[in-house]
Amino acid sequence: MSEITMERVTTSAGVKFKVIGRITATNEEYFGKMLTDALEEGFNRIVLNMQDVTLMTSVGIRILLKSFKRCEEAGGKFRIEDPSEVVKSVMGLSALQQMMVD
Repeated sequence: MSEITMERVTTSAGVKFKVIGRITATNEEYFGKMLTDALEEGFNRIVLNMQDVTLMTSVGIRILLKSFKRCEEAGGKFRIEDPSEVVKSVMGLSALQQMMVD
């Protein structure tokens, strides 16, 4: 079983990813690269649908913060929609929920 899958949809408004699975140290490179690639392609509006995320470690928080900061610096927005209970819990503990969740 793959730990994480990210389905990407590009629109005129930006990029939206549906994230499915677990965000851990074993897949941080893949998760981070997908977001970095979108930013390097010039997209500064990124939305992550995280309703199907079953685990998110501190690695995921670090990548989310880095991507959030880069989007903001580029004049864009980085948002999470439909966070799973796991994501809500982790983000709530780290006070990120107010910053990123719509």
